[in-house]
Amino acid sequence: MPAAAADLDLVALICSKLCHDLAGSIGAVSNGAELMAEETDPQMRDEAVRLIAQSANDAARRLAFFRLALGASGDLMDAMPGSELQRVAIDYFAGGRVAFEPPSLGVLPGDLPKPLGKALLLGLLGMAGALPRGGRLRLIAETDSWRILAEPTAPNATAKLPEALRSGLDSAGPMPTEPNAALARHARDLAALAGFGARLSQSSDTTAELLFQRAL
Repeated sequence: MPAAAADLDLVALICSKLCHDLAGSIGAVSNGAELMAEETDPQMRDEAVRLIAQSANDAARRLAFFRLALGASGDLMDAMPGSELQRVAIDYFAGGRVAFEPPSLGVLPGDLPKPLGKALLLGLLGMAGALPRGGRLRLIAETDSWRILAEPTAPNATAKLPEALRSGLDSAGPMPTEPNAALARHARDLAALAGFGARLSQSSDTTAELLFQRAL
């Protein structure tokens, strides 16, 4: 496949993921508005307002995450504030089965290269798929690397790396053909722009890891 066509396919797959992630929240806003228009019962109208507010908030936090992870603002080689990365990651995963746990110091250290920050956000999204029964994602900053750990919290649950994440990060793999693999490929390419490689590992049933390591 020509490079230009492959790039267009990658963009289309990423857009599909965006639409999928937003469709539920936007649809719930629409359902809430219809309920308000039809209901005269004050209690039901209050419930509709609650549904609209919650769904609009869900859509807003997802948009904020994808805007930072995928959007174009300023020069790609500018810095990304670690505090901004942390904020959108916490908001995106808030209230779901998978929780995001920032570094133990509470705030990501300073600024980091924007391509790497985008890759970390997409890495968090991909690693959430390793926790089908829920759990937590931990982001650990080290001297020349960043680690994302996926840890299940449900009894007898295991972490299982998604095949889409494996294939998307595989430098020798074919072009992605589904949205999650496309996001993983984009994360790999962004990390490379910042001088980092990406590697998956699974040392046990209870922990899976995505490592972004500075290239030598």
